[in-house]
Amino acid sequence: MSPPTGFCRLVARAALRYFAGMKTLTVEEAVAGLGRWVERALAGEQIQIRKGDGVVELRPTKPAQTPDAEQLTPREALRLLREEVRLSPDQAERYLREVRGERLAAEDERPA
Repeated sequence: MSPPTGFCRLVARAALRYFAGMKTLTVEEAVAGLGRWVERALAGEQIQIRKGDGVVELRPTKPAQTPDAEQLTPREALRLLREEVRLSPDQAERYLREVRGERLAAEDERPA
C-alpha cells in the first residue's frame, strides 16, 4: 500500500498529531492514579480511559448551574421537581399538600 497523498495525507497527519498528544489508559491505570490524571486533564491534556471496546474521555467541564435549594420558594422547587421527574399535575398537587401538611404539623409541635 502506498503512503497517503494530498488531502488524505493532510488528514493522516492531523490525526497523528491529535492522537500523539492523547494518553490512553486502562481502567486499572486510571484508578491507581486518578488524582494525577484529573490534574493533567484539568491542565488541558487529552486523556482516554479504555475498558474493552468502550472508551471514555476525562476532560474538564463547567460546573452545573443549579439554583440553591434554600433560595427556592416551595412553588419553584415543585416546578423544578416536576420538570426533572416528570410529575403529573395531580402528583405535584398531592406532593404540595403533603409538604404543606408536614410544615403545619411541625409548626404545631413547636413550643410557643
